[in-house]
Amino acid sequence: MLKKSGLTYFNPQTNRWSKRLIPIEAAAIESCRLLLFVVTRTSRSLVAMAIAAHYIGLGCNAVLCVQHLEDGCVIANEKLSQLAIRDYNRGRAYLSDLANRAGVPVFEDISEAIECAVQKCRTLG
Repeated sequence: MLKKSGLTYFNPQTNRWSKRLIPIEAAAIESCRLLLFVVTRTSRSLVAMAIAAHYIGLGCNAVLCVQHLEDGCVIANEKLSQLAIRDYNRGRAYLSDLANRAGVPVFEDISEAIECAVQKCRTLG
């Protein structure tokens, strides 16, 4: 959807992450006109949530997609306990609340979040 809209983007997700990628990711984030953060139900997303909270707190132009973990979910071949799921979802709720207070649009559906990001980029010029 982003490519079809003529937008360039940086996706930090990689199978082989290492410390040497930190400055590359930071530089990519710093050069963006808009930040789209996606917290999926298929990952704990702790780092993504911390980074999103940081940049939202700085007042960056952002769009947020947050999906809550479902009961009985399995992440990285580990079935999460009810307590763990509740804790991870509490973090998602706090991030969503922070975003709402900062005027950052929050979505559960990834397509809707991308649509919003595309529209915001078009208005930015």
